[in-house]
Amino acid sequence: MLVRHIGDYHFLADAESGVTFRWGKTLEENPPFAPVPELADISISNRCSKGCSFCYKDSTPNGKVMSVEEYCQVLDSLCSPKYGTIFQVAIGGGEPLEHPDFLNIVDETVKRGIVLNFTTNGRLLTKEICTKLKGKIGALAISVSSIADLKKMRYAIDCANGMKVNIHYILSKHSIEEATEMVNGMYNDLLREINAIVFLTYKPAGRGTDGLSLEEGKELNAFIDAVKAPKSSCKIGFDACFVPMLIRGKTVRNEMVDACEGGFFSVYIDENMNVSPCSFSGGKDDYSLKEYGFYDIWLNKFKPYRDRVVNGCKQNCTAHKLCRGCCPYYPQITSCYQR
Repeated sequence: MLVRHIGDYHFLADAESGVTFRWGKTLEENPPFAPVPELADISISNRCSKGCSFCYKDSTPNGKVMSVEEYCQVLDSLCSPKYGTIFQVAIGGGEPLEHPDFLNIVDETVKRGIVLNFTTNGRLLTKEICTKLKGKIGALAISVSSIADLKKMRYAIDCANGMKVNIHYILSKHSIEEATEMVNGMYNDLLREINAIVFLTYKPAGRGTDGLSLEEGKELNAFIDAVKAPKSSCKIGFDACFVPMLIRGKTVRNEMVDACEGGFFSVYIDENMNVSPCSFSGGKDDYSLKEYGFYDIWLNKFKPYRDRVVNGCKQNCTAHKLCRGCCPYYPQITSCYQR
């Protein structure tokens, strides 16, 4: 159990279950940000041979790879001299399993007592790799963009037997009707042994285009209505980008959701060792670990970004304090911005 009490910031995390609790001055208040990030999203490469037309990283088969030595530097920089290391990392890419030293990277993370999660397209997930990963992974996420993708991933899911497996389902104009069917329980046979479906809001970044971004309308409303009474055989969750739509649709109790955590409670580090609030910053608000210490970036360099986000939303909304408004990098993906 990780326990932190730093001023008005309080954090408890259980590595075995993955459950975390955070509060501020009182249990009813949220802290403004974490003096030590709770999660680091680390891109260990921009290498992927799948070639998805909507890849937000524009990954290629020959993309840049972070060395094991650089990865260790990143992990060590995340360890606060005063308060210790972060709770967990989420490894992504590119495709992490195409990294030539992926298993060494796993071992270096575990050695430091950090909970490791990773996201994969699933094509290289084998029983042999899963055997080597058993007992070392907090959760494994398999990315899909359609039910057809999910069907192809059943072998990978079965290989991961014994590990906590989540499905990361990309929510776009093309996939939202299938997503509604999934929440309504129509594909429960494909979701056996799945811990949760996490719906990720499509972003028009990299090779992605605005044409697939979600829009206000009957499809989005039908999905939100389905979420109010889900019939899926596993849990459902959402990335922070979808939270404004959940709040606007009165889908969940406002106090039960987290707003965007990028730059406040989580951080992104790319394969070139650039630190930014999230993986969709597109080069904005980036600072290199080769030039600055991590905690100089986190505590000082990111302060203007946090001030900008906190004071950015001008919507007259009952959830204003919880939501933090639309995405600072892709505001068009948020329905209240569209409206």
